[in-house]
Amino acid sequence: MTTPSRKTLGVLGEASAWLRIGWVIGCLMGPADVFGGPRPDAIEQASRRLQSEWSEVFYLAPRQTKTARYQDLLTRTQSLKAKNPDRAEPLIVEAIILCTYSASALGLDTIELLETSRDLLKKAIAMDPLALEGAAYVTLGNLYRRLPGWPLLYGDKKMARDYFESGVRRYPEGIDTNFFYGDFLLEEGEGLKAIPYLEKAERAPIRPTLKVSDTRLKEELKTILKDARSGTTTRSDFFGLFTPSFH
Repeated sequence: MTTPSRKTLGVLGEASAWLRIGWVIGCLMGPADVFGGPRPDAIEQASRRLQSEWSEVFYLAPRQTKTARYQDLLTRTQSLKAKNPDRAEPLIVEAIILCTYSASALGLDTIELLETSRDLLKKAIAMDPLALEGAAYVTLGNLYRRLPGWPLLYGDKKMARDYFESGVRRYPEGIDTNFFYGDFLLEEGEGLKAIPYLEKAERAPIRPTLKVSDTRLKEELKTILKDARSGTTTRSDFFGLFTPSFH
């Protein structure tokens, strides 16, 4: 058997040392840093914080406080957008806030706010279709699903289906992409088709930055899955509060 030379042993020892260093860096930084994958930058992190605040207002805040808190969130989100006009994330968060703000503060500008929300989301998709884990697709799907159609607004079940499906294609394991598409299918009388998507949402982990909203989705899933499997509808449509009622 050939004995390795000192030079070979030196090279192997150096390589081993670099592997150990790489392993330590990987433990400290995570695989995205080591292999050059995406990591949230300051703009995405700021947008996620605003999105998280919005979820706390939408799900937990007393009704009488919502409008003022949405206004504060809008001001800060629009400031972030103005400083970063080339980023999709602030556009998505602004659009989400506008939807629920228009529901909490019904007025003469309600329709304009909902149209602005739609336009912001479409612009965000054109800029970055993967921003905030498909939130633009989920939000557009809900707008087209829940709003009345022409001549009042732009509600359209076919467009809703298209956006929900686009969100699932881009984030096939996402909790909200699967939840809202499955919920839409159930509402459309396609309970059997809805079940695999709802089950994926049930298995999806709760996101650290959206604990409040994801926890509420998990609670809703218990009833929705039961409905899908039994072919009935027994739940209240809590998420109808996402947009104004025109009935």
